[in-house]
Amino acid sequence: MKRGSSRWTAVGWHHLYLEMPEDWGIGAVSGDASTGYLRLDDAEMPRIELRWEPARGQEPIDKVVERYLKNLTKKGRKKAPPIKVRRDLNLIKDNRLLENRAVEGFHWRIDGDEPIQAYGILWRCEVCSRIVFLQILGRAGESTMTLATKILNTLQDHPVGDTVVWAVYGMKFEIPVTCALKSHSFLTGQIKLNFTDKSSEIELERLSLAEMHLKGRSFEEWFQDTYGHEIETLDPLSEERLRHPGVQASGTTVDPETVHKRLVWVPWRRPRRRPFDSCSWHCTDGNKLFTLRRMGEGAQPEMLLEFAQSVVCH
Repeated sequence: MKRGSSRWTAVGWHHLYLEMPEDWGIGAVSGDASTGYLRLDDAEMPRIELRWEPARGQEPIDKVVERYLKNLTKKGRKKAPPIKVRRDLNLIKDNRLLENRAVEGFHWRIDGDEPIQAYGILWRCEVCSRIVFLQILGRAGESTMTLATKILNTLQDHPVGDTVVWAVYGMKFEIPVTCALKSHSFLTGQIKLNFTDKSSEIELERLSLAEMHLKGRSFEEWFQDTYGHEIETLDPLSEERLRHPGVQASGTTVDPETVHKRLVWVPWRRPRRRPFDSCSWHCTDGNKLFTLRRMGEGAQPEMLLEFAQSVVCH
């Protein structure tokens, strides 16, 4: 298999976590914490498929694997070569991953003009009550098994403790387990993740090509020009506290949930404003700008700063 980058990176999504070559990236994502799908691609083809769903009672793990593989064979074209399947493979070498989990490893292969194969596992976790399906794909003739085994043994499906790791596109951070992903946006040069809990909403935004956004301004000037219209207090953050020079701010901002395009002249239709506190910084090493914002009653600057300190930004 083409191993791509010798460096590895993390992917953390809806309490699932794994590690992979750095030059593989998100190709498709759907669903939520209960049921979903994540595909990771290299420059040529899909390399990882990850699915999760709630466990159906005590359905035997071999029956779950049979159901998934049967669904795989149905997707093949009628005239396509048959899929050759091997099951009951021992692909999990870390015995800690076998605790509280029913696991089965498998391999499938399709010959023909464009032969392809995959190594994967399917497990049911007694702790988080989820079925997790993970497979690593490669072309026939590639040494897929070695790389697949390495990836499979990094898989985690639930956090340990009060925080959980999220990681996308080289950005990694920890957030309280009580926060659920509300929305996400992956645009060229911009990543935005919105989380919510019972009392507040937290947004993390990363802008690439910082120098293009700064346009010759200092970071503080850019921040004032971008957010100054809603800021009431602004304080500097030292590199000792955040690893990068940054700022902490508070004020009020428009609650996007209350923005109405029609009847904006009616008083009760006008957007509602909510208090916020935020911290923002310029990562010069990665040439990126980060803004972390919390909307909700009662400022919590220390909690927000602790979150910001967990962000691995380059």
